Amino acid sequence: MPITANRLVSPDYLKTIGVTLIKGRLIAETDRAGQPPVVVISEELARQAWPGETPLGKQIKRVRTGQDFPWMKVIGVVKDVKEDLFNYRINRPVWYVPYAQFENNFPVNLVVRTNGDPASVTRAVREAVHAVDPDQPISNVMTMSENLARVLVTERFSAILMSVLAAVGLLLAGLGLYAVMAYSVSQRTAEIGIRVALGAQRVDVLQLILVHGARLALLGVAIGLAAAWGVTRLLVSLLFEVNAADPVTFVSISLLLVSIALLACFFPARRALRVDPMIALRSE
Repeated sequence: MPITANRLVSPDYLKTIGVTLIKGRLIAETDRAGQPPVVVISEELARQAWPGETPLGKQIKRVRTGQDFPWMKVIGVVKDVKEDLFNYRINRPVWYVPYAQFENNFPVNLVVRTNGDPASVTRAVREAVHAVDPDQPISNVMTMSENLARVLVTERFSAILMSVLAAVGLLLAGLGLYAVMAYSVSQRTAEIGIRVALGAQRVDVLQLILVHGARLALLGVAIGLAAAWGVTRLLVSLLFEVNAADPVTFVSISLLLVSIALLACFFPARRALRVDPMIALRSE
């Protein structure tokens, strides 16, 4: 059998954390001491242990030097859960065995699901535990959001830092584009004056400048997409649940850049159109 995470759980654990059942059944109250040992396994464990076969009804056991563990019957298969704290980008094989079928002295982790504020039920949970055992210590109480935030603190910091750098780069690109287009329009002031003097409508002139700017922007976006397509190959290891060639991301960023380019063209063009044609011609 492959190296597998061993989870001793109570019957409602998988339902509480929202694990999806694919085949068979989950652990039930009847899976207790004295009953045949059973186990619920993950998709990844089924794939590695019995590739191309149906795992239901198969026998599997834990192996450790100097210890003998019973054979367990596979009663269910669930979707993969991120079990590896240090590398959650992979699907680690895991099985879930009934807590009541194995004697152990492990600390108990209590998982509570609520529709309201998780922090609000902490006191009720403490009272319920102490009603059973007044001397039972309770520690490390936290919500799932707090737990995830602690696990993902490095990745979130990296994501925020990259987002800030990307925003600064986008701002600088927009300012640079505005400066270039403003200079380009100023160089064409006489041309604009001649066009208006010969009867060209201001809308036509504005459209001319915007089309020119849009062509440059589309050319830049095309070059940027080609470069990004190559660079994303190097970022695959940093992505989680996102494809490196995600079409939504590429399309949305392209539209954003084109929109910024058009705005950068619009304001200089509008300012140039306010210049009197005679003054523009005299400047030559």
